Amino acid sequence: MLRSASSIQSMLPLEHFKSDGREVRVETFLNPDSERAPSVIVLHGATGVEFANRFIAQLARNFAGEGFAVHLVHYFDRTGSRYADDETIKRSSREWLATIHDAFEFVQRRRPNVKIGLFGYSLGGYLAAAETLLNEEVGAAVILAGGLDPETDQIARYAAPVLILHGGADSRVHVDEAQRLEAALRRCGGAPELHIYPTEGHVMSFPAYVDVVERSVSFLRENLR
Repeated sequence: MLRSASSIQSMLPLEHFKSDGREVRVETFLNPDSERAPSVIVLHGATGVEFANRFIAQLARNFAGEGFAVHLVHYFDRTGSRYADDETIKRSSREWLATIHDAFEFVQRRRPNVKIGLFGYSLGGYLAAAETLLNEEVGAAVILAGGLDPETDQIARYAAPVLILHGGADSRVHVDEAQRLEAALRRCGGAPELHIYPTEGHVMSFPAYVDVVERSVSFLRENLR
């Protein structure tokens, strides 16, 4: 059962790190028990953080309410983007991936000696998957409605524990993308978990969303402790 997000402390003052000379914002959420807890980096989708995708901040609060230290990374700051259409994604994805790696190192410096996991939704899911397959220090990852880009698929090296969650009726990111990610992880020696919600689309219903949070919390707690 999820704990109330109201139990968490106020968000820490907005932090920044540099990525290729650009300042990137990080919102960090803690609860009173989070000081020595694992860190989870949360990555938003193509609509960013401030607009339609603001639900990702509530998800971050939910994770913090479950005892994690949660870092919501505004990776669009690297490119000055507010929304990512297909052309923007094609043009900027390598820069965003470099920003995610810089964010990982930022969290390592801020909270040394704790494990770090990733949670990514949609576009953020692709970036979280790529970082996981390229960075052996990722402790675990949850990929919601995401997949794996072909370039990373060719150079994937590592296979941390990964939970893949996907809607079977997703018309934006077809379920084949989730299965391709699963295959890449197995090829690298991993044992990913794939759960498909048969009737859910790219934006899931509230009951499915609750299930996503509960599965994610359980998976991250098990693999990051």
